[in-house]
Amino acid sequence: MASVSADRLAACKAYMRVDGDAEDTLIASLLTGAEEYLTGAGIYRTADNAARYDIVVHGLTLYYYDHRDAVGTEAEMPRGLRPVINQLKLDAEAQVVADSYEEDNDD
Repeated sequence: MASVSADRLAACKAYMRVDGDAEDTLIASLLTGAEEYLTGAGIYRTADNAARYDIVVHGLTLYYYDHRDAVGTEAEMPRGLRPVINQLKLDAEAQVVADSYEEDNDD
C-alpha cells in the first residue's frame, strides 16, 4: 500500500463513501497521486489550508477512482475542485512572496 496514514485513508474513504478494505491499496495509490498532483502545482498541506486541501485531495481521489478506466482521455475534472485548487495555488504563491519579503527585511 502507498505510504498513506490509516487516518488519512479512512477520512478519504468516508468522503468517497467506500466501505470495507478490499480497495485500500488502490485508494491509497490514488490518494498519493492526488497529493503529488498538488505538490507539483506548488500546493502543500498546512495548518491554514488543511480543510480545503483535504477536500481537494479527497475530491481528486474520488474522481480518479470513478474514472480509472478513462486514463488518457479528455475527462473533465469536477467543476467545484478547480476554484479551490486555484485559491490554494494563489495562497501558496503569496506565502512565498511574504517569506521572501521577510528575508529581505531581516537585514
